[in-house]
Amino acid sequence: MHDQARLSGHGRFVLAALVVLRAAGVGPSASGSPSSISGELDSAGLRELLAAQKGRVVLVNFWATWCVPCREEFPDLVRLQRDLAPRGLRVLGISTDFTGQTAAVESFLTSTKPNFDNYRKKSGDDQAFIETVDRVWGGELPFSVLYGRDGRKVRVFSGRHPYEQYRAEIVKLLSEGNRQTGDARSPRS
Repeated sequence: MHDQARLSGHGRFVLAALVVLRAAGVGPSASGSPSSISGELDSAGLRELLAAQKGRVVLVNFWATWCVPCREEFPDLVRLQRDLAPRGLRVLGISTDFTGQTAAVESFLTSTKPNFDNYRKKSGDDQAFIETVDRVWGGELPFSVLYGRDGRKVRVFSGRHPYEQYRAEIVKLLSEGNRQTGDARSPRS
């Protein structure tokens, strides 16, 4: 006779709630540790990751450990995920650091304890990756792209932006659907 673990009604409810929260992007990263890189992405991997997010509003942030504005902006991204994930937001981070800087990336993630998955851009065809992100992206960091629930690109943010600006744009999408379009590129010097 085999012993079977059975969950009480309360236990099943808690387990179901945890599954729903994880699916909404709430909780630890898929790798189980906020100090870990969730994986590497090339242009095809980025397209697949975005396709898997349909039904959610997604903010993808491109950053690097050597980029001071990126490091300054990162706590706002953590706050956005914490505050708006229950309403349907999913923040994703993509480090553009080189493979040799993986220890610095993991150290940064350990110190900031993000509540969202972070990936590293895979070495390779930079132009194909840039065109997947945004054809006119010049590689400046930080760089964020906001996607609507239907998976379409809605807004681009070039340079560091305050929490309030991100939040206002995201709340519009969460509340009104995907009708908002635009571009918030910082002037290039």
